[in-house]
Amino acid sequence: YIVRGGRDLFKLLPDAFKGIKQIGVIGWGSQGPAQAQNLRDSLADAKSNIIVKVGLRKGSPSFAEARAAGFSEENGTLGDMWETISGSDLVLLLISDAAQADNHEKIFSHMRPNSILGLSHGFLLGHLQSMGLDFPKNISVIAVCPKGMGPSVRRLYVQGKEINGAGINSSFGVHQDFDGRATDVALGWSVALGSPFTFVTTLEQEYKSDIFGERGILLGAVHGIVECLFRRYTENGMSEDLAYKNTVECITGIISKTISTKGILAVYNSLSEEGKREFEIAYSASYYPCMDILYECYEDVASGSEIRSVVLAGQRFYVSIFFNQLLILRLEKDGLPAFPMGKIDQTRMWKVGERVRKARASGDLGPLYPFSAGVYVALMMAQIEILRKKGHSYSEIINESVIEAVD
Repeated sequence: YIVRGGRDLFKLLPDAFKGIKQIGVIGWGSQGPAQAQNLRDSLADAKSNIIVKVGLRKGSPSFAEARAAGFSEENGTLGDMWETISGSDLVLLLISDAAQADNHEKIFSHMRPNSILGLSHGFLLGHLQSMGLDFPKNISVIAVCPKGMGPSVRRLYVQGKEINGAGINSSFGVHQDFDGRATDVALGWSVALGSPFTFVTTLEQEYKSDIFGERGILLGAVHGIVECLFRRYTENGMSEDLAYKNTVECITGIISKTISTKGILAVYNSLSEEGKREFEIAYSASYYPCMDILYECYEDVASGSEIRSVVLAGQRFYVSIFFNQLLILRLEKDGLPAFPMGKIDQTRMWKVGERVRKARASGDLGPLYPFSAGVYVALMMAQIEILRKKGHSYSEIINESVIEAVD
C-alpha cells in the first residue's frame, strides 16, 4: 500500500513514536545530516519532547558539522555513537555499508532489549544472510529508504515548509516486529522526514533492487554504455568532442530531461522518421544483451555474491568523505601497504569531457542522438522487465530504473 505524507500529519508523530524518548541517528554521511535535522524539526513542530541525538565515532571530523547544524554535547543531542546507541529507543543506523558489516555485532550488543533498529538500506540484511546470521530476536527491525540523496532530502524538506507536499518519497518495510509498534514507528519516521508518499517494500526486496539498480542503469551499466559508445563513435570517424556530446551529454541532458518530464516513449516520438529508424536498430541490437548482463547482475545480488564482494572491497579500502575533499585510503591489514583506490575519470572520454563541459553554454541540454537514445532506452526497459519478473512493486521498479536515473 501507499501512504500519503504531509506536514499536516506532524501532529500525529507523538502517537506514532509512542514509547520512544530518544532517537539516535548514527552517522553523518549522506543521509545522516538530512534525517537528523528533518526529524528534529518535525518533532519540534509537533511539540514533542522526543530527543534526536546524533552519534559519531570518537574523533570524527563530522562533530564540527553536526554542531554547525545545531546539535551539541551540552544539550544532549550529540555524542559518542556507542553511548547514543545504548541510550536510544530507536536507532537509525546511517553509516556506510562497509562500516555496518564490520561493526554489526558490537552495534547489536549495545542496543536495548525492545528497542528498534532503523535502516535506510537493506544491505545489512543481505550481509547477515550471506553469513547465515540474523538480527537479534529481542529488537524490532524496520526500514525507511528515501529515494534520493541526503542533501535533496533536506533541501526539499525545507522547501516543503512553504509548499506542503515537497519532499523525497520513501519506501518502508518491517522486517521484525517485536512488540507490535514497528509499522507505526516506520510510517512516523517517513512522515517526519517529509516524504510526500511512502510505499511498502521488504528489506530483502529493497537491497536487491537498490544494489542491482546501481550495477545497472543508475551507475555501472550506464558508465559502460557511454564508454563503449564513445569508443565506437570515435573509431568510426566522429570527433572526440562530438562523440562525448552524443553520449554523456545526450544521456544526462536531453534524454534525461525528456524522460523526466514527458516519459520514456517521448524520446522516440521526438525523433524524425530517419532518427526513429536509427533508434530502432540500436534498441533491437541492445535490448537482449542488456537483459543478459543485467539478469546476471541481479542473480549475483540475490545470491549474496555481490554483497560478499562489496564487503571484501570495504576491507581493502577505507573511504572517508570530508566536507570539501574525498580521501580514499587502503586499510593496512595483514601487513599490506596503503594503496589508493583508482578513479574512473582518468580515461580518454572523461578527459575530453573536461574540455567539452568548459565550452558548454549554460542551459544547453546537448543533442538527441538516436543511436545513443536507442541503447539507453533498451537498457532502461531491460532493467524494468527484470525487476518486474522478480516480483518487485511498480513503485520500486520505476524508482530504481527511471526516477533515480533521470531526476
